[in-house]
Amino acid sequence: MMFSTVGRLAQAVKTSLQTYHNVRCIHQGSNLYAGHSKWQNIRHVKALNDGRKAVLFIKLARQIRLAVQAGGPNPAVNNVLRASIDEALKKNMPNATIQGILKKCTTQSVELKKYTLEIKALDQVNVICVLYTDRFAQLKMEMATILRKNFSLFFDTMHAFDERGFVEAIAPGELKGDDLLSVCTDHAIETGAEDIEVMDENSQLIRFLCDPRDLDRVKKKLEKLSYSVEHSEHAFFPKSTIKLNPEAMEAYEKLKEKLKAMEGVEDIYDNVEMNE
Repeated sequence: MMFSTVGRLAQAVKTSLQTYHNVRCIHQGSNLYAGHSKWQNIRHVKALNDGRKAVLFIKLARQIRLAVQAGGPNPAVNNVLRASIDEALKKNMPNATIQGILKKCTTQSVELKKYTLEIKALDQVNVICVLYTDRFAQLKMEMATILRKNFSLFFDTMHAFDERGFVEAIAPGELKGDDLLSVCTDHAIETGAEDIEVMDENSQLIRFLCDPRDLDRVKKKLEKLSYSVEHSEHAFFPKSTIKLNPEAMEAYEKLKEKLKAMEGVEDIYDNVEMNE
């Protein structure tokens, strides 16, 4: 079978791994602070390779296009678009480029659609790849070629992830320590969030975790409570993580770099434990 063949090929880069089971954080107790829960891993997974300007600009352009698609081309009334433009400017995308994207959006009738693809990489890494594209069939064929050449394949991995929504927001006021945790916990209950995590006590950055279907509702209620929303996302968190040896990690990072560079690939989630 194809999977067995991939498994044998992958032995060239696979020697040893260690699985770590992480406890799901809940909204009580002092273990919510940054660096002590599996939710933190999402930062490292998503940040990998985002510093490459070409790939980053493609992603920023896609986010602007999605914002226009959802709420129109006027940033004065489309808050999502305004935030996307601000993010692009912060990442040094020229204003002329942004205006060109907006102009193109108003003349194109084809809409981007969201897709998820499940991948088994190197016979040991579980991957969820999120796409926004108007040419899914062609993109999947191109991806299949890359996977085949890198000892990977499409395979059922969704069971290895928790599908979650999260909102990261700056809390109002000058709350500290236990007071910050207590007040934000009350607000989590009020907004319908399920868990919270204090990401940074000094800046009062809080992560609210919720059912993905409740993401927009939680975000809007937090804004009404005077939180400054920094980021919100429908994400996939691994139920457990693995450590790769240096050879396997190098091979996987090369594969991820190739996938990230594909037009239409928005995010990649995996179960690899990243080095701090």
